Amino acid sequence: MPAAIRTTIVILSLAIAGVIGAWAAGGFLANRGGLGPSILQSQSPVIALFGVTVAIGIVAVLGAFVARGTTYLTGMFLIGFTLFAMSLQLQGASEFVLSGGNLYMLSLEAVVMAIVLFGSTLIVYRIGGPLQDVPKAKNSKHSTDLFTTLVISLVVLPVVWVIATTPEKAQVIGTTAVGGIAIGFLVRQLLPTMQPIIIFAVPTAVGGVGYLIASMMGPTDGVALMQQSISPLLYPMPIDYAAGSVMGLSIGLSWAASLAQPKDADQVEYPA
Repeated sequence: MPAAIRTTIVILSLAIAGVIGAWAAGGFLANRGGLGPSILQSQSPVIALFGVTVAIGIVAVLGAFVARGTTYLTGMFLIGFTLFAMSLQLQGASEFVLSGGNLYMLSLEAVVMAIVLFGSTLIVYRIGGPLQDVPKAKNSKHSTDLFTTLVISLVVLPVVWVIATTPEKAQVIGTTAVGGIAIGFLVRQLLPTMQPIIIFAVPTAVGGVGYLIASMMGPTDGVALMQQSISPLLYPMPIDYAAGSVMGLSIGLSWAASLAQPKDADQVEYPA
């Protein structure tokens, strides 16, 4: 497929993904009015979750077919962009704190979002195909790979802690994207023979751990928010973690491709 056609398809797909994401944000009706920051703590959690799942599912199928003509990472970036467009329509951490949101429910929501992301990643991977520059391992050690994936994903928390200084949407999504880029580089270096599938979901779930840590570090009420003494780990909402980390991972894995072991034809196998 000519490069110009591929570029046109990707641009059109991004536009479609953005429209779908903005549409899905309409289900996040908050108790105080307007579009809130949380799925499970909205007026109609079932409707909000259904809208997000349908939106991501549609874009996952779109991204899968785009991936067939480009790469798996391009398909995943479309999912991240959908969440990005969705997040921009929503309120952030300030609204969550001022409305008396429940941090434990927010942690659960992060896990739910991670599950939805994992399902969409499988769709893109199965239909779009794997990354061609990831060599096959001779002996795969799944338990070790999963543990390493979890440890690598924890990087997103210190990145958020250091970089995020306000709950503004642009900053928190940018911060989680930086975390995703860093994770992408680490995956290429430490897990060069693992296809990046589950890694797209784990940072969002790790964000849920961050909320629990924030709850133990001090007050998380409106007074703490106004005094800017609230933990930065509370600034990104689950949607923000999902949007930034998926886009960042797509970029980081692509940038770090040169760090991966080169795939020599089809015969060379590498130890896990």
